[in-house]
Amino acid sequence: MRKNLLFVAAFLMAFSLVNAQYSVLVVDDDANGSDESFRIDTALANSGYTYSFINIDTNAAPTYDDLKDYDMVIWTTSNDGENIHLWDVSDTTANGIGAIKFNAALTQYVDSGNVLWIDGLDYMYDIYGGAPYDFNAGDFCYDVMGIDNYAVQSKIGDTVYTGLPVAVKVAGNTINSLDSIKWKFSTVWYADGFDITTQATALYEMGPADYDYAGYTSAFYRENIITSSLRIGAIGDANGNYVQADIDLLVKDMVDAANAGTFARIGMGVENTLANNVNVQVYPNPARDMITFAITASQNAILSVYDITGKVVFSQSVDATNGNYNLDLSNYNSGMYFYNLTLDNNSVTGKFSVVK
Repeated sequence: MRKNLLFVAAFLMAFSLVNAQYSVLVVDDDANGSDESFRIDTALANSGYTYSFINIDTNAAPTYDDLKDYDMVIWTTSNDGENIHLWDVSDTTANGIGAIKFNAALTQYVDSGNVLWIDGLDYMYDIYGGAPYDFNAGDFCYDVMGIDNYAVQSKIGDTVYTGLPVAVKVAGNTINSLDSIKWKFSTVWYADGFDITTQATALYEMGPADYDYAGYTSAFYRENIITSSLRIGAIGDANGNYVQADIDLLVKDMVDAANAGTFARIGMGVENTLANNVNVQVYPNPARDMITFAITASQNAILSVYDITGKVVFSQSVDATNGNYNLDLSNYNSGMYFYNLTLDNNSVTGKFSVVK
């Protein structure tokens, strides 16, 4: 067990060093200034991640060449998402409002498997007007983002509170450490609440229990796209203060999860190379019931899998000559796992996430 713990500790140490290599671009698409997005910058700096910042209130929207070298983009509309650069509305005349998608550069970016986190207010209102708006299979928001219904906006029609008092972590959310999110205001106006598709995973929902819109999803992800209406740059306390420590924790949790492969495009896995041009691809990542190790080799390999405590949960010789080895995850709990694949005295290590 001690040897296994040392392996996991060494892997985690290497993983922490990778933070500096995993790069994030913050795009400020908010006409009201950059004060809140700067707090996201601060959170990334405090977490040790490499990042850059673009304010497109005063600059043109980033091109694909501007985006492609970053592993993750955080696109924030803060408290003003009207007349923004997020969307491409060029084909609505022929195909209707459901055909609206991200701008061309951002579409190419997410299609390449990179992670996008959209957060803020009014980015749905900018295109669809006030809630509700139902989406159907074939619509971009349904198929790609995982939105079934743009259901509600806080302050519009709520009666118990005027605005959203708190966002509450949903049961089963193993990504985030903050159990609840509050702001430097008593409530947030115009925060969006969603019904999501079965292909999406909820992270936070509107609360508390006696709020008119309690239970509507306020943060979720589908594959490599995270959608939230949390106004993360304004997280604070009841005394009107920003709480940078909470902003730091939320941002770090999300970027750490992205770095670990949690927000992965289906069919795109993690590829590593052993000596002698032996390639190993692991997909999907994250996985639910089964994960595939695609190995290009002419002999068997030893595959070992460890949980976060260093416990060996799987170790045996696998047939690498058939190309693919499918590992059954039905008895695995949600969380991060590490693997070590040994072939002809060479080894490669990696990580994958299980999300139930």
